[in-house]
Amino acid sequence: MRHPFPLLQMCVAILAFMSIASGAQAESTLSPRESYVTFMQLGRAALTKEAPKKAIVYFSKARRIAPSDLPAQLSLAEAFARSGQVRRAEAFLQYLLKRPEYGRYETQYLAALAKLQARYPFVASVSFAALPSTNIRNTSSETVFDTLIGRFEIDDGGEETSGIGFEVGLHGRYRHPIADGLTFEIGATLNRIWYDDPELRYWRGRVTTDIKKVGTHGSILGGLHFDRTYYAEVEGDSSDRIATGLHGQWSRSFTGKTQFTFSGVAEYRDYLDKDSLSGPFASVHLGWNKRLETGAIIHLGGTVERSKPSLDYHGYWGGTLRGGYETNLTDTLRAGVNLSAAVRRYDSDFAAVDYPRRDEIYRFGFTVSDSRIKIMGGTPKLSCGYKIQNSNIALYQSASTDCRIGWSYQF
Repeated sequence: MRHPFPLLQMCVAILAFMSIASGAQAESTLSPRESYVTFMQLGRAALTKEAPKKAIVYFSKARRIAPSDLPAQLSLAEAFARSGQVRRAEAFLQYLLKRPEYGRYETQYLAALAKLQARYPFVASVSFAALPSTNIRNTSSETVFDTLIGRFEIDDGGEETSGIGFEVGLHGRYRHPIADGLTFEIGATLNRIWYDDPELRYWRGRVTTDIKKVGTHGSILGGLHFDRTYYAEVEGDSSDRIATGLHGQWSRSFTGKTQFTFSGVAEYRDYLDKDSLSGPFASVHLGWNKRLETGAIIHLGGTVERSKPSLDYHGYWGGTLRGGYETNLTDTLRAGVNLSAAVRRYDSDFAAVDYPRRDEIYRFGFTVSDSRIKIMGGTPKLSCGYKIQNSNIALYQSASTDCRIGWSYQF
């Protein structure tokens, strides 16, 4: 007698297949509106069951059907936040704020941002970067320095040293919403830069307090900062520095794809072991960027700066022009090129010569990242640049290729 179970199993499999097929057919006959409602219901159920990653999938599908639907947008931001991606949730809401077609929802977006910041007042991240360079000491490419009192050999002149450094950073920020779109923020950053040569190792810390206002057309920020650079392993005079001052930034978006930015810094720099370098510093920057239909970005900018240390021949006026282009080469590979040109004109005759220092600095670089490469959810980015510094003072004539392989993880 034949065993009945194989036949029974076959019948069950056929019935299951027919059920799945009929379900798929039924789903394909749903209208866009019915599909939207289904995905929203599934997303809300997933959030109720503490499954925010599943909710992201469902809300994303709902938003693809109705991209301008406010509940789908806010639900997706909520799912991002509940899955631990608070920065992504905020960035998504700020992206929506900049889109002119969604301007009617400004009040709702700002309220959602304030609610998010009140619920998650602390955000933090860590960063890591490898810093290979062909001239880690920024050594002069000249070997001698001719002065009014004779010719002097430059220490290590013409003997550039290649090497690699490492930078590890901890970054934290506390946000307190004062009103919808208005936030008080306190930020802190600590970086450790390490090279094989102890004289190049240092710590850098920064604390900021800011008031920030965001809206559909842009943002404005202003605050105070305190910076400390500490060379812990340098014997004798070091470049230890404390800088305190003011900073601000204003940005304005047009058509959701073009943005202007204006920023400025004014601070006093106190070099603890080199009093002659201490003094006020100020800079202003104007930037413009445009996102093309292809996803490519063009950016242009210019900076003017003024340094006035106690020793006159180290004081200067400077200006920089920069530009760049970034685009997707494939679905996952993104690359860009950038270039800059800077000039510095110093105030008075340099020591031991009868003319002031004049510098010109040119840099050409590129960036590459591939979204297929993930480290704890973050994509590493490679940036390299070739820099030439021309100067009429031989001590400051140099050339180098500097790279940075950086990665950041937000939590």
